[in-house]
Amino acid sequence: VGLEGIRLDASQLLDECAQLQNEEVSSSLETLSTLHALRSNLSHTQDILQAAATWDSTLQSIAALLAQPNLPAAVASLAQLEAGERALRGMPSGLQERRQALKEIRQSVQALLQPQLQHALQTMHTRLAPLQQCVQLYQSLDKMDALQKEYVTNRPSNLHKAWFAYRGGSGVNTGLPNATANDSLVTWLPTWYDAVLQLLIEERRQSLAVFGPNSAPYMISKVLAECFRPLLASFCTRLDSLSNEETNDSSQLESICTLYEATLQFLSLAYETVAGGWHDVADATNILGTEVYREIVEVFGKIASPFAPYQKSLAELEREHSYASQMLIKKDIQQAVGIVGAPTVTALQDAAEKLKNLTPFVFPIAEAAMARLELLTGGHKVRAPISTIDSMINNHASELAVSIQTLGAAIAAQLADCLVGLYQTSLSDFESKTRERMAVLQQRRVTHDMQAKEIALDSKSFLLPDALSVVEIDSLLVKVALAEDDRNGEDDSPDVVSRLANSDSILFPEATDAIGRLRRCCHTFVFQVCSAVPHHHLKNMSSMESWTKNPSNTEDNIDSYGTLPQSYITQVGEHMLALVQALEPFASSAESLAMATQVMTGVRNVALQPWRNLFAAIGVKDDTAVLREFMKGPALYDYIEKTFEDEDDDDVEEDENEKAQHDFCNQWLDVVASAVTGQLLERILCIPRLSSKGCEHLAVDLNYLVNVLAALGVSGHPHPLVNHIAEISVNEETTLKELIQERRARVGEGGNASVLSTLCAIEERFALMRGIKV
Repeated sequence: VGLEGIRLDASQLLDECAQLQNEEVSSSLETLSTLHALRSNLSHTQDILQAAATWDSTLQSIAALLAQPNLPAAVASLAQLEAGERALRGMPSGLQERRQALKEIRQSVQALLQPQLQHALQTMHTRLAPLQQCVQLYQSLDKMDALQKEYVTNRPSNLHKAWFAYRGGSGVNTGLPNATANDSLVTWLPTWYDAVLQLLIEERRQSLAVFGPNSAPYMISKVLAECFRPLLASFCTRLDSLSNEETNDSSQLESICTLYEATLQFLSLAYETVAGGWHDVADATNILGTEVYREIVEVFGKIASPFAPYQKSLAELEREHSYASQMLIKKDIQQAVGIVGAPTVTALQDAAEKLKNLTPFVFPIAEAAMARLELLTGGHKVRAPISTIDSMINNHASELAVSIQTLGAAIAAQLADCLVGLYQTSLSDFESKTRERMAVLQQRRVTHDMQAKEIALDSKSFLLPDALSVVEIDSLLVKVALAEDDRNGEDDSPDVVSRLANSDSILFPEATDAIGRLRRCCHTFVFQVCSAVPHHHLKNMSSMESWTKNPSNTEDNIDSYGTLPQSYITQVGEHMLALVQALEPFASSAESLAMATQVMTGVRNVALQPWRNLFAAIGVKDDTAVLREFMKGPALYDYIEKTFEDEDDDDVEEDENEKAQHDFCNQWLDVVASAVTGQLLERILCIPRLSSKGCEHLAVDLNYLVNVLAALGVSGHPHPLVNHIAEISVNEETTLKELIQERRARVGEGGNASVLSTLCAIEERFALMRGIKV
């Protein structure tokens, strides 16, 4: 190095020249290499000698320049000293002294530059020249990071003052245009966002003029980040305080969603400005679009971070919010049906109408909750919020079930099926809309994930979008806020949302179960109303004296031809005939009929209990399959003669509405007739003893009921057992014995053994009632 290096290079060159002369071998490449090394060492030596010669004089001149002060000249001299210090690093002495001198001079220069920079920052709104001069000086000092930090910190100072001047509508004017002193946060925040956007638009022009194309895109995003950095903690506090500032009937959750939507709209506009800053210099900068995009995503994530706790705890917040809404609806329902004293028909009808109107009230609330789910989760972590909505619908159905039982029997019977149908229709519509939302969210997630993979590959083919919609911004933010939230270990893949969008899945299991319970409750209630009269007259018929009464010796034989149906059975028959007219109001409205028809599934189940009682009376195991076969009746025709044929109504022309009315009425007539038949048979088999006169009464009563049920024209009625019991009531003792013995012999011969053995048990029980030993 230095003079010693020159000496060594010259010596090597002389030796090689002598060798070439002696050996006469051409090695020009080695000679050129040696000459190049010699030239480098000469240049280096020149730098060292020049630095050593000028160090003291330059050092002394800087002191004078700083005293004037002449900062541009001082910075140039400082740059000269730094170059000399680098050249003299190989010298054996003076290294520490030179470094210390440079440090002191640098500090002095920066101390003098700081006021000039502050002045330039304060006047940059009117004059950029001082700031541009500072940029040149800081570039010479290689201190652009310090200048940019000072610049970014100073840029949004007025916005920070406005933010901290706001006192939640306390009457303090924050100085923002279009803002008043009494604005709530929901109203004031968008005006503050507008001010930030105006600053960004100005910054897009100014950064390019001051910092050049290689720094301008980053400077815009840094200024945007600085607008929010000092106030994020205050932002979180203000969002949390919204629970104490609920105005205009808006809850904390609704206010947060409103502010979040305003934030998304602001970020969408802010993105256009930041991305536009890159597009302005895309051809003149070496900054890739992927780098700018990552920077924007990071900044946006920090800006929206105050909303992250609410996004993560949406299910709990929604539960609290929906509880308050449900309490209001519950109160309205209780007021609608809570009639005290002796209610009039008009009052009951009004209550029924109010209850019908309140039935779908929960679904607008559920739709609003689903909109909040879409907004705050974007398809991430959706199971818990959906479960909350499910519980909300379930609770409303339970409250409706209680209210139906509170109303008067006649009004509630007319209302029940229509109400359940309306509720089920509303639930089906809501499920359909929710599945559509889930499909959209699933597609959003797939699109966002594809873009994220492209950016992760740092592909140069990635084209930075000119703009991002509010939905795309939302996808970015929820990914940042929720994708890493694994507190519950929930599967958060797009497949989860896809399964929820699939019509084969059960979207609201609790609500679906609630509909089933509500439907069964209404079926049971309507059934109890329709069958109350027959039940009343049949419940004590087995203890009537007429069953055990023996014929008087003075009675003439012709009296037997004058036996009439007893009062209990005529009351049942008259009720069944009147039930046709009673059911007509149910089907009077096409709309109500359509709703009621939707919930008729499983209606026959309400008539099972009388048949279970029948099986218990004869000591037969309660086998549901056998019980249902007995209840339907056709399986018995293999063993009992069919005396009635079902009427063929195919030739009767009915329009669609009339047919629907006819089918609906027949369904309920079938249910009530089945229950009446089952209870009557069970009560008959509970008669302790039947005299011959009692058998005669029983046969007349059963034949009367057969004629009534046949007149109704309902398929499957009268039940074959009614005819059969009427026949064996008047059978001779020998005939009945032979019949039972024949049955016993056939039980093990195949066929439907369970049905046959049950029929045999009924006949044996009846024989014992008549005093016939079998």
